[in-house]
Parts: sequence; structure tokens; C-alpha cells
Amino acid sequence: MESERKKEVIEDIESQLGVNLSAAKYEFYTDGATDATVFSIDDKYLVKITDLNTVQTQREFLKENPNNVFQNLLCSSDDLSYLCFEFIEGKHYDGNEIDAKEATEQIRQIVGSYRKYPHDGYGFLNEEHVSWRAFLLDEIEYARRTIQDVPTEKVMSALEVAGSENPEQYLLHGDFGTHNFLLQNGKIRVIDPMPLVGDYLYDFYFALLSNVEIFTRLGADYIYSFFPERELSYKRAILTVALYVRMSRAATYDKDNLPAYFDLYGAIIEK
Repeated sequence: MESERKKEVIEDIESQLGVNLSAAKYEFYTDGATDATVFSIDDKYLVKITDLNTVQTQREFLKENPNNVFQNLLCSSDDLSYLCFEFIEGKHYDGNEIDAKEATEQIRQIVGSYRKYPHDGYGFLNEEHVSWRAFLLDEIEYARRTIQDVPTEKVMSALEVAGSENPEQYLLHGDFGTHNFLLQNGKIRVIDPMPLVGDYLYDFYFALLSNVEIFTRLGADYIYSFFPERELSYKRAILTVALYVRMSRAATYDKDNLPAYFDLYGAIIEK
């Protein structure tokens, strides 16, 4: 990162928060697949310098979901394209630190806390589609580029069920998975939203499928038992689409676990 850009961001943080950071210590991190610059300041603040769309959509998500699960946004700037969060002490959750059933219950509580978000479209904020079906179809077609050898007949059949009508709209995290989970005193904290307008069930299943071992330990029947007020056929359809999409993400970002996703897909979808 250019030193002048960093200097401007630090000065803006000092002005907005009324602090002096002249003697602060910085630690820089990688940020997954994005080009963002992420660094901590004295293990007190976490700064993310990124594109304007990310700044605006993450700020909107955190405004609509103000609880102690997600990051606490302290200040931000559209002009300088950054967000400054309270630093979260914790370790990345790898699926083993707490029982799978306890993790699933916490995930259920998180998605159950999402707020209704009446909106013109469905999908990622600022990239909305006219319908829930259109968004899911776009996700399937994007996934197909990386897993072309996987049969899609069952996925397309699931799309017709999942997209048969537009569900009530909620503002979802959108990249809700263990790769964005930090564990703090046995509680899951969640970072780096990619805000998405849609059905909270999509986030629920996507999170459980982000660690294939969690899903395998619990089994499909146990996972389908959550949200009993929803139609089982719809839940199966949403899970099918989520698994297909999550498998394509693994093909790009989690190749070591891709064979496990193929096995799960064969066991759950193609059986």
C-alpha cells in the first residue's frame, strides 16, 4: 500500500475517533481473494482499505444487523474507501473447537437474527436480480464454470422448487462460512460480509456446508430439522443449490477438500 494513502487513512481515523496513533504498531494481513489491504493497529482497531462498493455494502449490512456477533464498525470513509472496526480477539474456527451441534445452534441463532429488508431485487447489494430464481440461477451458472464435470440435472430441478416464488427478503451476510468465523470465548464472531438480499436459509446451509466435516457429522436429516415451519421440499432445494455453489468455491479456494465435497454431493444430491 502506498505510504501516502495509509497516512491519509490514519489521519482520518484519528480525526473521526479523536485518538493519537503516532506511536501505534501495525500488523498487516492478507485478505483472501480480494485486493483489500487489511491491518491492525495496536490490536485495538482493524482497518480495511478496499473498493467503494465494499465499503458501502458492508456498512449497510452492519447498520442493519447491529449485534455482538458481527464486527463493530467504528468509522469509515467513502472518499478514502476504508472501514475501521474494533479489533476482535479470537482464533479462526476450524470446526473442532466447539461441538458441531453447538456450532449449528449458534449459526441458527445468527441467521434468525437477520432483519427483514424490503428491497427492489434479490442478490448481492448493488448487483440485484429481479427475482430470487434469477439470483440462484446466476449462482449456478457461475459455479458451473469451475465444476463443469458435475451433473446439474438435480440442481436445475431444485432451482425450479427454490425459485418458484420470491421469499421474504432479509439482508444476509452473503459469505457466511467458517472461513469468516472467529471463536471468542466459545462464541462465534463473524467478519467480512458480502451483503446479500434473500432467504436466510441460504446463509444457514451455506455456513454448514463451508466445513464439510460439520455437515457430515450431523447428517442431512438433523440439518433439515431446523426451521420446521419451512417446507421440507423447499429446504432440500435450497440446500442442493447451496451445496453446488459451495463446491465451486472449494474448487477455487479450498482444493484440498474438494474430493470431500464431491463425495457429499454424490451422497446427498445424486443418490
